[in-house]
Amino acid sequence: MKDLLFSDNAVVISRISALLEAEDIEFVVLGAHASLLGGGIGVIQSRVMVEPKKHAEAVRLIRQENLENDVDLKL
Repeated sequence: MKDLLFSDNAVVISRISALLEAEDIEFVVLGAHASLLGGGIGVIQSRVMVEPKKHAEAVRLIRQENLENDVDLKL
């Protein structure tokens, strides 16, 4: 798996997860429970990872939906 993005915004993570699911891109969100328990103070960020061969397509989807400024996108 390859890093796609980091974010402490659960709403944005949810939106991106829905985009990836709609395009049948397998992904995993790491740290989601820890960031919720952290009280949303932004110290613990969730990380979204995708298969390396789908990384470029996932980045394209995020940019297409104008979400790239809401996350720390890993290119």
